[in-house]
Amino acid sequence: MLRARLATAAVAIPLLLVLILSGPPWLFALVVAVIAVLGIGEYATMAFPQRRGERVGTILLGTVVTIGAALPGEHVLGAALAFSIAAGLVWTLLTRADFEQGLADLGLALIGILYVSFLAPHFIWLQAVRPDGPRWVIFVLAIGMLGDTGGYFIGHRFGRHKLAPHVSPGKTVEGAIGIMAASLAGGAAAKLTILEQLGWGEALLLAAVMGILGQLGDLSESIMKRTFRAKESGWLFPGHGGVLDRLDSLLFPVAILYYHLIFSR
Repeated sequence: MLRARLATAAVAIPLLLVLILSGPPWLFALVVAVIAVLGIGEYATMAFPQRRGERVGTILLGTVVTIGAALPGEHVLGAALAFSIAAGLVWTLLTRADFEQGLADLGLALIGILYVSFLAPHFIWLQAVRPDGPRWVIFVLAIGMLGDTGGYFIGHRFGRHKLAPHVSPGKTVEGAIGIMAASLAGGAAAKLTILEQLGWGEALLLAAVMGILGQLGDLSESIMKRTFRAKESGWLFPGHGGVLDRLDSLLFPVAILYYHLIFSR
């Protein structure tokens, strides 16, 4: 497992850095959109493993929202969300005689669409929010990756006390402390290297908040997997699981960081 994790990281991290720092914005947006579509596909497969219609519908509506979020224009996303909600309700009206369960299924689908297809494109928005946007994207990824790494090693070596056994039995208080320590180290490293204009207080506060939100996002995905009786969301990344297993600690932090930069202008 550890070897697979390291091998995946050794390939993925350099490619990510080149894409974020040197690639054209449209290519970065395309990659994020593809990842979001793969993520909503994983969610739909977990939520509706035996129901092809609901699974395909969730993926299609999620793709519409992803495209709406990735395209420029302030009203495109609103139109995509409006279409998805209306289409989902009309689909339920026309195809489900058991409308109570149909509405429950639609709710499940919309939760996944908002969680993946709406939150993931915040990476695109963050890169474009200002000239140093790519560095802020790296900041999010660094906090998330270092936090996961710190939590993995500290949790495996010193983990004794369960953090949330009813949600994720493998997570420990010691692992959570390791995540926070590694997140703060990532914030300090970012301050010294790519975001020198940040004050120490802001850098460490952002790192701490993102470390907490990353863990909450991880636990939120664990709730989904336990509800759907899935061990992993997918298999795309050897040693890491699926797309959602990699995004779960990033989606909340990237959203809060984007809005922090927007509202602090």
